Amino acid sequence: MKNQPMSYKNYIWPFNPQKIQVEYSRNVSNLKLPLFGSVLQDLGCDKRVVTGTGEFIGAGCAEEFSRLASVFTEGGSGTLRLPGVVPFQAAFTSLKMIGEAQPDCVTYSFVFVEDGSAEMPAGTVPGGIYVCAGGENLWSVANRFRTDVDTLKRLNPMIQWPNGLEKGQRVVLP
Repeated sequence: MKNQPMSYKNYIWPFNPQKIQVEYSRNVSNLKLPLFGSVLQDLGCDKRVVTGTGEFIGAGCAEEFSRLASVFTEGGSGTLRLPGVVPFQAAFTSLKMIGEAQPDCVTYSFVFVEDGSAEMPAGTVPGGIYVCAGGENLWSVANRFRTDVDTLKRLNPMIQWPNGLEKGQRVVLP
Protein backbone atom coordinates (compact mmCIF):
# COMPACT_ATOMS: atom_id res chain seq x y z
CA MET A 1 0.00 0.00 0.00
CA LYS A 2 1.35 3.40 -0.98
CA ASN A 3 1.62 5.94 1.85
CA GLN A 4 -0.61 8.98 1.24
CA PRO A 5 1.25 12.31 1.27
CA MET A 6 0.26 14.78 3.96
CA SER A 7 -1.54 17.82 2.56
CA TYR A 8 -3.38 20.92 3.76
CA LYS A 9 -5.49 23.12 1.48
CA ASN A 10 -3.46 23.16 -1.79
CA TYR A 11 -0.09 22.49 -0.13
CA ILE A 12 1.34 18.97 -0.41
CA TRP A 13 4.38 18.05 1.67
CA PRO A 14 7.23 16.82 -0.60
CA PHE A 15 7.98 14.21 2.11
CA ASN A 16 5.76 13.39 5.06
CA PRO A 17 6.98 14.83 8.39
CA GLN A 18 9.08 12.51 10.55
CA LYS A 19 6.63 12.68 13.44
CA ILE A 20 2.85 13.18 13.31
CA GLN A 21 0.73 12.93 16.46
CA VAL A 22 -3.08 13.02 16.42
CA GLU A 23 -4.51 13.67 19.88
CA TYR A 24 -8.05 12.65 20.77
CA SER A 25 -9.40 13.73 24.16
CA ARG A 26 -12.66 13.90 26.08
CA ASN A 27 -13.88 16.70 28.29
CA VAL A 28 -14.74 15.01 31.61
CA SER A 29 -15.65 17.12 34.62
CA ASN A 30 -15.85 16.14 38.29
CA LEU A 31 -18.99 17.82 39.68
CA LYS A 32 -19.06 18.07 43.49
CA LEU A 33 -22.51 17.79 45.06
CA PRO A 34 -23.28 18.68 48.70
CA LEU A 35 -24.14 15.64 50.87
CA PHE A 36 -23.64 13.33 47.90
CA GLY A 37 -19.96 13.43 46.97
CA SER A 38 -19.05 13.89 43.36
CA VAL A 39 -20.29 12.80 39.96
CA LEU A 40 -18.31 12.53 36.74
CA GLN A 41 -19.84 14.35 33.79
CA ASP A 42 -18.81 13.37 30.28
CA LEU A 43 -19.12 16.58 28.26
CA GLY A 44 -18.09 15.00 24.96
CA CYS A 45 -15.05 14.93 22.75
CA ASP A 46 -12.68 17.84 22.32
CA LYS A 47 -11.47 18.80 18.86
CA ARG A 48 -8.56 16.74 17.53
CA VAL A 49 -5.14 18.35 17.77
CA VAL A 50 -2.44 17.35 15.27
CA THR A 51 1.19 18.10 16.09
CA GLY A 52 4.34 17.10 14.29
CA THR A 53 7.90 17.81 13.30
CA GLY A 54 9.80 17.38 10.08
CA GLU A 55 12.64 18.58 7.90
CA PHE A 56 12.94 20.10 4.46
CA ILE A 57 16.27 18.98 3.02
CA GLY A 58 18.11 20.12 -0.09
CA ALA A 59 18.96 23.27 -1.99
CA GLY A 60 15.35 24.53 -2.01
CA CYS A 61 14.58 23.85 1.66
CA ALA A 62 14.20 27.53 2.63
CA GLU A 63 11.82 28.14 -0.30
CA GLU A 64 9.77 25.07 0.67
CA PHE A 65 9.44 26.37 4.23
CA SER A 66 8.39 29.77 2.81
CA ARG A 67 5.63 28.07 0.76
CA LEU A 68 4.38 26.32 3.90
CA ALA A 69 4.56 29.60 5.85
CA SER A 70 2.47 31.35 3.18
CA VAL A 71 -0.26 28.70 3.60
CA PHE A 72 -0.10 29.34 7.36
CA THR A 73 -0.49 33.12 6.93
CA GLU A 74 -3.60 32.68 4.73
CA GLY A 75 -5.58 31.74 7.84
CA GLY A 76 -8.96 30.06 7.79
CA SER A 77 -9.71 26.36 7.70
CA GLY A 78 -8.92 23.79 5.06
CA THR A 79 -8.93 20.06 4.45
CA LEU A 80 -6.10 18.31 6.30
CA ARG A 81 -5.02 14.92 4.96
CA LEU A 82 -2.82 12.68 7.07
CA PRO A 83 -1.53 9.18 6.32
CA GLY A 84 -3.96 6.61 7.72
CA VAL A 85 -6.51 9.18 8.96
CA VAL A 86 -9.78 10.21 7.29
CA PRO A 87 -9.33 13.82 6.04
CA PHE A 88 -11.02 16.54 8.08
CA GLN A 89 -11.36 20.32 8.25
CA ALA A 90 -8.71 21.98 10.42
CA ALA A 91 -7.10 25.33 11.19
CA PHE A 92 -3.31 25.75 10.94
CA THR A 93 -2.60 27.25 14.39
CA SER A 94 1.20 27.12 14.73
CA LEU A 95 4.30 26.83 12.55
CA LYS A 96 7.83 27.07 13.95
CA MET A 97 11.27 26.86 12.41
CA ILE A 98 13.29 25.02 15.06
CA GLY A 99 16.78 23.76 15.72
CA GLU A 100 20.19 24.97 14.77
CA ALA A 101 20.94 26.47 11.38
CA GLN A 102 22.31 23.77 9.10
CA PRO A 103 23.20 24.00 5.43
CA ASP A 104 20.38 22.78 3.19
CA CYS A 105 18.17 21.69 6.10
CA VAL A 106 15.19 23.42 7.73
CA THR A 107 13.61 21.72 10.75
CA TYR A 108 10.04 22.74 11.57
CA SER A 109 7.12 21.92 13.85
CA PHE A 110 3.40 22.49 13.32
CA VAL A 111 0.02 22.35 15.06
CA PHE A 112 -3.42 21.90 13.48
CA VAL A 113 -6.73 22.00 15.38
CA GLU A 114 -9.87 20.36 14.01
CA ASP A 115 -12.56 22.81 12.92
CA GLY A 116 -15.89 21.08 13.42
CA SER A 117 -17.83 24.16 12.30
CA ALA A 118 -16.32 24.26 8.79
CA GLU A 119 -18.19 22.50 6.00
CA MET A 120 -16.68 20.32 3.30
CA PRO A 121 -16.86 21.73 -0.26
CA ALA A 122 -20.02 20.87 -2.22
CA GLY A 123 -19.89 17.65 -4.23
CA THR A 124 -17.61 15.81 -1.82
CA VAL A 125 -18.31 12.98 0.52
CA PRO A 126 -16.83 13.01 4.03
CA GLY A 127 -13.08 12.76 3.77
CA GLY A 128 -12.68 15.10 0.77
CA ILE A 129 -13.30 12.44 -1.85
CA TYR A 130 -15.20 13.09 -5.06
CA VAL A 131 -17.17 10.18 -6.53
CA CYS A 132 -17.17 10.34 -10.34
CA ALA A 133 -20.49 10.30 -12.16
CA GLY A 134 -19.03 8.77 -15.33
CA GLY A 135 -17.77 10.34 -18.55
CA GLU A 136 -15.40 12.62 -16.62
CA ASN A 137 -11.66 13.07 -16.70
CA LEU A 138 -9.10 14.43 -14.24
CA TRP A 139 -9.10 17.83 -15.98
CA SER A 140 -12.85 18.31 -15.51
CA VAL A 141 -12.57 17.29 -11.83
CA ALA A 142 -9.64 19.71 -11.35
CA ASN A 143 -11.65 22.53 -12.94
CA ARG A 144 -14.74 21.75 -10.86
CA PHE A 145 -12.82 21.92 -7.56
CA ARG A 146 -10.52 24.81 -8.56
CA THR A 147 -7.25 22.91 -8.44
CA ASP A 148 -4.75 21.66 -11.00
CA VAL A 149 -4.28 18.23 -12.56
CA ASP A 150 -0.74 17.80 -11.20
CA THR A 151 -2.03 18.15 -7.63
CA LEU A 152 -4.76 15.58 -8.26
CA LYS A 153 -2.24 13.19 -9.84
CA ARG A 154 0.04 13.44 -6.78
CA LEU A 155 -2.90 12.77 -4.43
CA ASN A 156 -4.24 9.92 -6.59
CA PRO A 157 -1.31 7.75 -7.71
CA MET A 158 -3.77 4.87 -8.19
CA ILE A 159 -5.43 6.61 -11.18
CA GLN A 160 -3.76 5.13 -14.25
CA TRP A 161 -5.95 6.68 -16.94
CA PRO A 162 -6.71 10.36 -16.18
CA ASN A 163 -8.53 10.75 -19.54
CA GLY A 164 -11.39 8.42 -18.66
CA LEU A 165 -12.63 8.15 -15.09
CA GLU A 166 -15.21 5.45 -14.51
CA LYS A 167 -18.56 5.91 -12.82
CA GLY A 168 -18.12 5.43 -9.05
CA GLN A 169 -14.34 5.97 -9.18
CA ARG A 170 -13.11 7.97 -6.19
CA VAL A 171 -10.80 10.98 -6.52
CA VAL A 172 -9.02 12.38 -3.45
CA LEU A 173 -9.30 16.19 -3.40
CA PRO A 174 -6.84 18.73 -1.94
